Amino acid sequence: MADTPQSHEDRDDLKHYREVFQQTIVKLIVMYFVPLVLLALFSLLQYSRMLLESERLHMSAIAEHQANTLDLFMMERVVNLSNKIDDPSFQPNPSAGYVESILSGLRQTSNAFSDVSILDGSGQSIAYDGPYMFLQNRNYGQEEWFKRLLVEDNPCVITDVYLGFRDRPHFTIAVKREIGDSLRVLRAALTPGEIYDYVTRQEGSEEVRTALINPQGVFQLTSPSLGQPLQASPFQPPSDPGHGIAKTRDGKKKWYAYAWMTSTDWALIVQATDKRLSHNVFMGLHGGMTAMFVFFFGMGLIVIWIRARSLVRRQLQVEKTEKELSVQLVQASKLASVGELAAGIAHEINNPLAIIAEESGLMKDLMDPQWNEGITLEELAPHLNNIHDATFRARDITRKLLGFVRKQEVRVDEYDVHEIIEEVINNLLSSELNGSNVEIVREYCDNPKPLYTDKNQLEQVLLNLMKNAVDAMDGRGALTVTTTCYNKLVLIAVKDTGCGMTSEQMEKIFMPFHTTKAPGKGTGLGLSVSHSIVKNMHGEIYVESAPGAGSTFIVELPYRMMD
Repeated sequence: MADTPQSHEDRDDLKHYREVFQQTIVKLIVMYFVPLVLLALFSLLQYSRMLLESERLHMSAIAEHQANTLDLFMMERVVNLSNKIDDPSFQPNPSAGYVESILSGLRQTSNAFSDVSILDGSGQSIAYDGPYMFLQNRNYGQEEWFKRLLVEDNPCVITDVYLGFRDRPHFTIAVKREIGDSLRVLRAALTPGEIYDYVTRQEGSEEVRTALINPQGVFQLTSPSLGQPLQASPFQPPSDPGHGIAKTRDGKKKWYAYAWMTSTDWALIVQATDKRLSHNVFMGLHGGMTAMFVFFFGMGLIVIWIRARSLVRRQLQVEKTEKELSVQLVQASKLASVGELAAGIAHEINNPLAIIAEESGLMKDLMDPQWNEGITLEELAPHLNNIHDATFRARDITRKLLGFVRKQEVRVDEYDVHEIIEEVINNLLSSELNGSNVEIVREYCDNPKPLYTDKNQLEQVLLNLMKNAVDAMDGRGALTVTTTCYNKLVLIAVKDTGCGMTSEQMEKIFMPFHTTKAPGKGTGLGLSVSHSIVKNMHGEIYVESAPGAGSTFIVELPYRMMD
């Protein structure tokens, strides 16, 4: 059985309904879920920032705690040496076995002590005990730490880690005391490994990698995963504030926490292990974000389905109403456009037609035998010229109209944009400028690239803009032509000091036959034709104006038109 017209219509309506419903579903999904996804991403970002900030604050607390603990440890070692040298039984000229007893007592307080020496005021070792017996007669007078100890008011000195005479990393703690007329110095070397073991046994040390550096960024003590003692480190913490968070100075820019010590000029550095950080981020985000996304996704689908059905019904009702009005609206729009065009054409063509009628009637009267004027061809020539000019004026009006509504063929070549402007000013615009008080101001860019364009059409555009500018200034003012050269574009600006335009006028200036001039002063096709020409050249034309402030028309053209 063949389908009836009604069945065809119903099937089309059903197909249209499905299409609209599907489109609405897609739009609502985008409308509802894009914000949801953005919210999820924002929450993820904020949570990650909060988590990282918490991680950094935790690292900073560990660094400060370990620095304070190590400060206390170092001061205890200084006190151990001070107690020995300040003991009334201290022997400035030690007997055999005396230094061994000092080292034995120091090692009872800490295994970090490696060896001990007693020095005189010149730095000469007068007694030594330890594993490096070649140091027992060594002179330390030229060592930097010994010189500092002599000149500073501080009765003790703690050195950086250095190799020294033993050619092994160690650092020195030394204290001094005046005994009678002589100076005695008690020097002890400490093993960095023992100090590092002490630091890594502190609370929280299993979560981080720890290092000690001097102000030059050189490792004093360090985790093997970060480097070796006396190597340059990627850390350079600021001296102020005394503790905080910073980034490494290498290309990786990793975060670390630091705390400057008070007992010595070292900074304690801690860096969170990658395993700890990634684990916290993963575990923190997985549960909460997944549950929130599933909840909002399910609720969103239900809301979208209900909302889509309601919107589709409403849209179909609107479409039905629009169909009933569309034919009337289109027809009314066509009649309004035809009426506006007819009024403009009739007004402009009536002027040359009146001239033709007047001149032809006069010639007819002069050639009538009853008047016996004996008119000659030379006397008729001016009247014929007037008829000729009026005829071509009418032709130009119709040609401009056709040129606006039809797409013109563009003949292009390479030209200097400044030469085109000068030709318009000096040749085409000369009649407008003669006898006027309009000043031409040129502001050209330097060394513009060749412009690949249609010279005649660009001249027409510029001539229209400049003639409008001269008319707007009523023969008095400044006409400024500016060029601005970019990599792919050139901008030509025509600015006048005339009366300017209101926003309502600017909305209509590119419409055919719309003009702000008095009747008989223009067709209103200049700007509309210019707009069409610039569009065909793949350019743009803009206008800036205000009442009493003049107008500026800007033509933007590519150096080479796109295919």
